[in-house]
Amino acid sequence: MENNAILESKIEDILKKLDEIYGTEKCKSILRNYAVYLKMRQEGKIKVGTYNLLIENSSEAVVPKQIIEIIYKLLKEYGVVNTAIKYMTMDEIRENDENRRERNKKGKKDKKKKEGKKIKEDLLVIDTEKLDTSIDYIKRNIREIVNKYPKKVLILIYKKPKSRFIFWGDEYDDEYFGDLISWKVQIEGLTKNNKIDYITKYMRKNNIKIDRKSSFKEKLAEENYSKIKDELLNIVLECKIKNVSTITDKVVKEELNRKYFCKTKEKKNGMEELNSLIGIEAVKKQIEQIVSFLKVNKERKTLPMLHMCFMGNPGTGKTTVARIIGKIFAEMEILSKDKIFVEAASQDLIGEYVGHTAPKTKAMTDKAKGGVLFIDEAYSLCPEHNRTSFSEECIATLLKEMEDKRDSLCVILAGYTNEMERLLKVNPGFESRIQFKLEFPDYTVEELYEIFKQMSKGENYKLGNNIKSMIMEYFEKEKKKENFANARCARSLFEKIKFEQAYRVAANEEADINLIKACDVENVIRKLNQTNQQDKKVKIGFAS
Repeated sequence: MENNAILESKIEDILKKLDEIYGTEKCKSILRNYAVYLKMRQEGKIKVGTYNLLIENSSEAVVPKQIIEIIYKLLKEYGVVNTAIKYMTMDEIRENDENRRERNKKGKKDKKKKEGKKIKEDLLVIDTEKLDTSIDYIKRNIREIVNKYPKKVLILIYKKPKSRFIFWGDEYDDEYFGDLISWKVQIEGLTKNNKIDYITKYMRKNNIKIDRKSSFKEKLAEENYSKIKDELLNIVLECKIKNVSTITDKVVKEELNRKYFCKTKEKKNGMEELNSLIGIEAVKKQIEQIVSFLKVNKERKTLPMLHMCFMGNPGTGKTTVARIIGKIFAEMEILSKDKIFVEAASQDLIGEYVGHTAPKTKAMTDKAKGGVLFIDEAYSLCPEHNRTSFSEECIATLLKEMEDKRDSLCVILAGYTNEMERLLKVNPGFESRIQFKLEFPDYTVEELYEIFKQMSKGENYKLGNNIKSMIMEYFEKEKKKENFANARCARSLFEKIKFEQAYRVAANEEADINLIKACDVENVIRKLNQTNQQDKKVKIGFAS
């Protein structure tokens, strides 16, 4: 009993080390469960599963090596491993691939392939980021190693790409690794509070105080972790040289010449935010007229219903404008100052059984009371678009709520123009309750390029020469397609180009990490064109 208490105390001390590492909030509960699993395996209470783990690292600050040390100590305490940790190299991974050696022997009978050295260590670590390769590229090798050394423990480290667009198959395949790896540990990115805490402790450690009224911590915490580290080191050095013991905004601006940490962004009001949007000039003018109309009627104390209908293709800014309208109405004190904005789809309003739909629809309007209820693809409420038989009940309830909450709710229905016209004709109640209809036009090629530029600027990217013509030509071709997604197309292209640029920069230490070059754009567009060509070649039916 005493031995068990000592062991549990040791395990707790090991796990407490996680508290010293930022970005490991999700890690803690998983590793605690892992420790319980190790104990139950030791006691023979459980025999299923493996000791192998995947570490999915999304953090720029956490070094997986720190997590591995903690896992190693847990394994050692429970007697699963006894030797040191082995970080596998690419050569070692290939040498231990039995099938590969067999193929080489068949192909080169005269030359003897050198056998892979037997691995002595009990804990094997494969870090795909350090190996500069993708999981997809070496996944068969990983399986071979696990099969060859069933008694060893494997830790696979996977650096999750920041972009959601993956070109080279660098994604962890749960189905492929399911029987090999039982435990998945996620290291999430640093929160702003993590960064603020890090800055505070760093400065305190160097005997420098930060004035409570200073915006220095909050502003610096908006930067990425590597920049924060570099800045803090330089600031501490300058403070020591200039005998500065307390950081204030004045000191940061004048003594340390860091003006950008003292800037306060002027908050735009709703109309300013609306007018800063690219394109949709007719929509802006119409909203300006609506605001003037509501101001006059508010003075006359005869406020009309606020409900609206937005019509247009995807990616034309309907959701963005709906949010801004909520902000404008809150500023006018027509709606709550809390700027409530609730998005809903047909499945959020329509129930699955008799008597379920009306309460469900009412619950959504109650949630949005005091603000905006935005129903995207609202035409799916029509019986012709909805497989259930409860569409009419949903529409009837929604119309009643629009009437009952006319002074405290703005319902905005949005979707394709033709489909929305049909929805409004389904029930005459829509026509009488919807006061304003706004038509959102498609963006021009020039406007799409401006949106692309705005996205680049927002993430501190610089655009190289000869990029504009390539991007505009791409948008020109995309606009001719049936399901063109407007600003979503611009966003999709930007995300892909970011990923391509990062791949190029990672291979060249001297490359400018903030510069998007023409070759990045060209490569992405070429890959997209190749994908489109392949899609066209796919035929349905029997091969001739």
